[in-house]
Amino acid sequence: MSKCYATNYNSSPHKGNGNTAVILDPFLQGMKEAGADISLHYTDDLIISACRGDLRCMTHTPGTCIHDDDMRWLFPKMEDADIWVLASPLYCDGVTGPMKTLMDRMVPLLQLFVELREDRCRHPLWTPKERMIVLVSNCGFWENESFDPVIAQTKAFAKNVHAEYAGSIIRPHGPTLKAMIQKGLPVQDVLDSIRDAGFQLIDKGYMDECTLNAISRPLKTRDAFLKDANEIIQNIIDHAMIHSESL
Repeated sequence: MSKCYATNYNSSPHKGNGNTAVILDPFLQGMKEAGADISLHYTDDLIISACRGDLRCMTHTPGTCIHDDDMRWLFPKMEDADIWVLASPLYCDGVTGPMKTLMDRMVPLLQLFVELREDRCRHPLWTPKERMIVLVSNCGFWENESFDPVIAQTKAFAKNVHAEYAGSIIRPHGPTLKAMIQKGLPVQDVLDSIRDAGFQLIDKGYMDECTLNAISRPLKTRDAFLKDANEIIQNIIDHAMIHSESL
């Protein structure tokens, strides 16, 4: 892929200090190294009201929402972008609430008319444009299968906005990765693979499957994960009880 513009959205409430940023940052680095123009936005810094299903953006004021909020300046950036990177921790098998609100607010891209596309009823775009969507997500559980629902959600969203689903950067037991980095344990290969995926997306227009698999590799056995996770959780509970007793 030639020079392109990628707009990125991190919906973690911890913004640049969370587990999502641990995997998003090297991905953005890889895209930059390949020559992409990058913008990064934290949904917690944005005022984005929920879609009300008013539909005037599809009829009376085509492409313009009734809400006067940060989407007024953000929407043109998304409309012009070649790549949307949606970064979110896994919340109840899906993206965070702010990310879902952002996705819902992309309705002004669409006309109210209905057409058949890939044997499904869809709304056509006001202004056709080729773009890709990438999901970046981490979760606390051990299995890659934890991401199946959010990947399905992202694929469906991509179809609705006429975009190509370009793949997902997923990191199970994400907090473990961050802890291992802080302890200096050998996980640099994971971070390097994330950066490589970002570079590949811009340089080749796709991410290699072997690279994506390297990103989501197990960092420890499931039994070790369960043991360590429950010990940490018990420590958190014990600390909370001690703190409450001192109040």
